[in-house]
Amino acid sequence: MHGLMSYRRFGRARSLRSDRTLVRGRSLRSDGENARSLRSDRENARSLRLKLGRYKLGHYVATERALELGRLARARSLCSDRAEWAFGRYVATELWLELGCYVATERSTRLVAA
Repeated sequence: MHGLMSYRRFGRARSLRSDRTLVRGRSLRSDGENARSLRSDRENARSLRLKLGRYKLGHYVATERALELGRLARARSLCSDRAEWAFGRYVATELWLELGCYVATERSTRLVAA
């Protein structure tokens, strides 16, 4: 009886799972460009992992090195200011935890004035 009353009150019965699916579907359609961007970032990260697979980085990921005042910057840990590994044109930066995977960052080509 209680189930029947709630059915009449809300018009039609829908499971919570189907509600989540509808919301998730709308979100993915509107954020399609972001989803494509994340896919390409993952591909870049995979290629970085293949090149640097023999190094153990813990919660750091190797990304391209930025130019700093006309010379290549040294790799630095975000936690301690000391570099543990030299990766050629890559530096170790922190893992982006929201995605649950490695993120490849792009090299900055211009300086920002303070």
